[in-house]
Amino acid sequence: MKHLRAIGALAILLAGGQVAMAQEIPDLKGTWTPSQGAHIVSGQSHHSESGTVPMPGDDTLQTHTTKFTFRFEGQEGRTFWGELSSGKVSEKLIGAISVDGKRFVIADKDGSFNGTLVDKDTLDYCYTHVTETDTAVACGLLLREK
Repeated sequence: MKHLRAIGALAILLAGGQVAMAQEIPDLKGTWTPSQGAHIVSGQSHHSESGTVPMPGDDTLQTHTTKFTFRFEGQEGRTFWGELSSGKVSEKLIGAISVDGKRFVIADKDGSFNGTLVDKDTLDYCYTHVTETDTAVACGLLLREK
């Protein structure tokens, strides 16, 4: 009898743990703009035609001068998709949200973003890509437009 009660208690405990682990999936659909960004590019990025300027102290490195916009157009569960645009250039994005609903990854045609969901309207991200023609890194916030 003691074993049955122990098994029953364990089953209740495990069932409660499953409920606690189930997180609400954040809705990322909408338009997001970068804020507080730090970025640097070495080489000729495909976004360069939207505008760049040399970095002070090293004219082989550039920073972008154009506004970037992220539009997440669709979402199915923890996966989402959309477009990144920078003035004259746009590219497709695909992404996924972690099981705990606190982290995400996004891939574009030549690099990847990873980060955390700060709140429903703020994403903290870092980006990196390395191609034969250029290397880029960036970190900052994405803020949902309201």
